[in-house]
Amino acid sequence: MGSDLDYAHPQVEADVLAWGKWLAQTLPLKGVRFDAIKHYSEDFLRKFITILDETYGQGWFFVGEFWKDSLDDMTRYLDRMGKKFSLFDAPLVYNFSQISKSSGADLRKVFDDTLVASMPVNAVTLVMNHDTQPYQALEAPIEGWFKPLAYALILLRGEGYPCLFYGDLYGIKGEHPFPPACGGILPKLALARKLYAYGKQADYFDYATCLGWVRYGTWDRRAGCAVVLSNAGPGEKRMHVGEVHAGEVWTDVLGWSDREVRIGDDGFGDFVCGQTSVSVFVNRDAEGRGKFAEKL
Repeated sequence: MGSDLDYAHPQVEADVLAWGKWLAQTLPLKGVRFDAIKHYSEDFLRKFITILDETYGQGWFFVGEFWKDSLDDMTRYLDRMGKKFSLFDAPLVYNFSQISKSSGADLRKVFDDTLVASMPVNAVTLVMNHDTQPYQALEAPIEGWFKPLAYALILLRGEGYPCLFYGDLYGIKGEHPFPPACGGILPKLALARKLYAYGKQADYFDYATCLGWVRYGTWDRRAGCAVVLSNAGPGEKRMHVGEVHAGEVWTDVLGWSDREVRIGDDGFGDFVCGQTSVSVFVNRDAEGRGKFAEKL
């Protein structure tokens, strides 16, 4: 990696541990990202994490870049770290890449052999990063039409800690420029998560090329949301959002579907999305709906 630090050397260990304590005492931080953790001492990293966690209070968030497409390797590493740690879900990225390049692929397999499915509390989910973007060493191409679906799958579900890629949000400049991903609606997906993706989750993974799920909301965030996505033709799901919403009209916050869905007395609605697309439905009168009309 271009650096040669011997973390088994007592002076190196003491210096870096002191630096970690300085970070915790001086800066308003509550987490640390560790790069290329395959290339240095597990024993030292475990000690570093334990000291910060025990000295400065529970709740510190640690994530490591341990880029492996083997779920077994990742889970064994987490076991050795006492599960006080999270990893970027590389197998999920490769699943996204493969599914996006396969016509009519089975979306129900998107979470197969992924960290978020196996150990959701220890999984940081992502779609792309600086290493997997085009022309980089670990390039994992994801077709542009699929990125909104992929981001919906990490942002609007309850499992994992989602991470947005700067290049997808703002575009990539330089020798190989790319515009912002998802047709510019990635900020809206993030806002939908912030406002509505809370509470119990009910999955409707009953059809290979069309998935749906509902977030029921919580006592203090009542709205909830209903998500439908398709990697083939237009999709439709009849889903239960709760009798408490009977009579409400739900619409797509992304604006990609113009369907108005009236919730029945039984709490069900018929939610739709376009071809190779995603829609996120919430009550058209829900708190915060006006924010989606603003420039984000």
